Amino acid sequence: MPRRLPDLHRSAFWLYGATAAVMREPMGAVLRHAFEAGFHDWQVRLEVLRLGIVILLLSRLFLVSGLYFEMVFMQPDAAVRYPRRSYPVDFLTGLLHFMTGAALTTVMSSHLRLAGGIASFSWIVVAFLSIDIFWLAVAVARRFSAVPVIAEHTKVNAGMLGICGVVWIAARLARQDPVFADQAALGMLAAITLLGILRQIRIYESLDHA
Repeated sequence: MPRRLPDLHRSAFWLYGATAAVMREPMGAVLRHAFEAGFHDWQVRLEVLRLGIVILLLSRLFLVSGLYFEMVFMQPDAAVRYPRRSYPVDFLTGLLHFMTGAALTTVMSSHLRLAGGIASFSWIVVAFLSIDIFWLAVAVARRFSAVPVIAEHTKVNAGMLGICGVVWIAARLARQDPVFADQAALGMLAAITLLGILRQIRIYESLDHA
């Protein structure tokens, strides 16, 4: 693990602008709906929960990605510790992750249900949490040195997806209400993602004080 994060500290602030640009319009739409319909409306409650999910997922993505790039590319001894690596592959995978997160903002207020009665928002969440599988497959095929690191990220996201899937199915069987199932699964996703963010914060702080 890297022992200091100077480059990351200097370059992280552009993320504020990128996130603000992505979130401004959909956040405004959700808040307007909340003020107009009131929080007793099930659509408003679901949209607010989705908004929280997007913020949490993007926050965790930025923290994880920043630490990964610092460790694999920016540290003075990175080329020695990770001799087989590809900045374009990792960068484009991160971009795909961010774009998928941005796509979530476009359907926060959509209540269309697709295959299996699952909302379009939930399907994009599935895609977001599955991108690391593609990343790991490419890394293994090209024998990147960071395969163990990527595998750990993949395992975590796959675990999150599996747990939330089980919660959604259990809630759907218990109530026969897809909205209740969505709320239960997204609530679980929010809790797990928040724990992941807290873990990343502890890692950053431990490196700063090393």
